[in-house]
Amino acid sequence: MKYVLGLEDGRNEPIKDLDNATRIVLVDRDTVGAEDITFAYCRFEAETSSHKKHIHQDAEEVIYILSGKGISGVGDREVEMKQGDTMFVPRGAVHWFYNPFSEPVEMLFAYTRPSLKSAGYRIVE
Repeated sequence: MKYVLGLEDGRNEPIKDLDNATRIVLVDRDTVGAEDITFAYCRFEAETSSHKKHIHQDAEEVIYILSGKGISGVGDREVEMKQGDTMFVPRGAVHWFYNPFSEPVEMLFAYTRPSLKSAGYRIVE
């Protein structure tokens, strides 16, 4: 098993509810046999990228902004996130993200299940 992974080792996993963004899954059940976590990189392009309101019914999530800025929401609150910011999303909380700004935003995220399916992902619009 490989323990050190580069971005090129990840799996490009776009999802239909992630418009004009790139998601590279580095650690999950399929990539390294993880039993309890998914860890990934995501890039939201300038002025066009969004991730619709959704939940992970069976997983908590942590989002960390590497560069740029975007708008994130949890529950009934929406905030601007910028480089260095971290957001915690409780299990089952409605959340979303979009980039209305003139530069891309790059982030890392992790959730506490080894796959999107096992996290209980679903859109809630």
